[in-house]
Amino acid sequence: MTHWVTPSEMAAMDRAAIESGTPGAVLMERAGTAVSDYAEKMLGGERAPVLVLAGPGNNGGDGYVAAANLLRMGFPVAVHRAFAETREPSPDCASNRNSYLAMGGTECLELPFRPALVIDALLGTGFGGRLGSEILKAVETFLPGECPVLAVDCPTGVNGLTGEADPCAVRADVTVTFAAPKLGHFIPPGCGCTGALFLADIGIPVAANPMRAVMDMPRARAYLPDRPVDSHKGTFGRVLVLAGSERMPGAALLSALGAIRSGAGLVELCVPLPAAPLVGGRVPELVYSCFLPGDTTSLPDPTGYTAAVLGPGMGCDPGVEKVVRHAVERWRIPLVLDADALNVLGKGAVELLSRREGLTLTPHPGELARLTGCPKELGKRFEAAAKLSAAGNCVVLLKGKPSQVFLPDGGRILNPTGNQGMASGGSGDVLAGMVAGFAAQGAPPSAAAALGAFLHGLSGDITASILSPRSLLPTDLADGLGRAFAMVERGMDDTLIRLEGGWDGRLWNIPG
Repeated sequence: MTHWVTPSEMAAMDRAAIESGTPGAVLMERAGTAVSDYAEKMLGGERAPVLVLAGPGNNGGDGYVAAANLLRMGFPVAVHRAFAETREPSPDCASNRNSYLAMGGTECLELPFRPALVIDALLGTGFGGRLGSEILKAVETFLPGECPVLAVDCPTGVNGLTGEADPCAVRADVTVTFAAPKLGHFIPPGCGCTGALFLADIGIPVAANPMRAVMDMPRARAYLPDRPVDSHKGTFGRVLVLAGSERMPGAALLSALGAIRSGAGLVELCVPLPAAPLVGGRVPELVYSCFLPGDTTSLPDPTGYTAAVLGPGMGCDPGVEKVVRHAVERWRIPLVLDADALNVLGKGAVELLSRREGLTLTPHPGELARLTGCPKELGKRFEAAAKLSAAGNCVVLLKGKPSQVFLPDGGRILNPTGNQGMASGGSGDVLAGMVAGFAAQGAPPSAAAALGAFLHGLSGDITASILSPRSLLPTDLADGLGRAFAMVERGMDDTLIRLEGGWDGRLWNIPG
């Protein structure tokens, strides 16, 4: 399973590996070989021209190894050395540069050919601040066009700790990182420069850290509820979706779609009586019922269900608060509280939430601010979500970029999937239904939340690559879940951590 690290922690692990007997030159050889392997995949085996941009540090050394490998494999290769002859490169970089030149490799000051791929080996994860003149000139000279870019470890100009990015930072199509992903790969705006993130094992031991988990293909596969061959609809649970209003009946339908597409055996949509004519029969796979607004005696008996989601599209009148508080206090099935279920509870929610187990909250940043009073800064939001989870003894799935699941014991599960096309009303309703659907199938709250976020974002990424992020609808997310499930179930490239475009099948043999 994957866990993120900081650049300084990675540097310490690198030193420890060297002190334990693995020479730095060997680690660099492995890293450069991983880069050249992915470069060959990106070019589909065609021996097309490759330009490598090399800096003076170990990142540049990785680039020289990749250049030598590609040259050996028959690719036309040139390296632009983005440092003066008078500047002393790192010892391993200098050694691999000499090896590359000795085998007939060339360096260039101007574009020698029209490259089919550019490898960015200028700067690594330790960058901070602004790009220097030599690096900036290399970026501006050799990366102005439509040519695909493969970044080594981290795109040049992106801070590997904070995700901050220089205005001229390289925007990679693919980034190959080593041993463990770095936090800055996932934090905006740097995450927008990373492209598809692949993780290469180069022999540096990385200690497991469940407090910093990252969702990936193996973890998603491990979290998927079983589907026995002799199962029936009762095997996979029954979800109650308590949602909607006359003004927002669509939110209820979207949440129910998320639940049923998640694999739940049966989903019942229960809406306030005035909204019943607006939703009844719209989705033939659903069971429909209604309740009287504000009347807890008219609610379904919770013992007939294995999980429930409350809140999407309900509004914030006193009757809604009465219904939500009743369910939280009295119902003992796993509950997912979303949207208006969170808004009506407000800042006084913690004491109520802490009285029971099995709760999952799915706030967006605005809803979290109403619950906790936290400011808008990303770090402050994360801190507030962690405190809410601990104080309320509940799982908190904070939506955004990146989405994160916060656990009462202080652990976090970072979700790398999802894109800007999902920033539309209703996307979160689908997600809440999915989380409830996984909980109904027996997944623990933490796994249900993490799996829901991962597959929700994966569906969005796949669909956006086929259509466009601009036109992505919440219903597309529900409809695309089958393809996302298939990708996880079939063991698509387990080294792929983050998804951003490229789902046309050329790079990673993705099924249509």
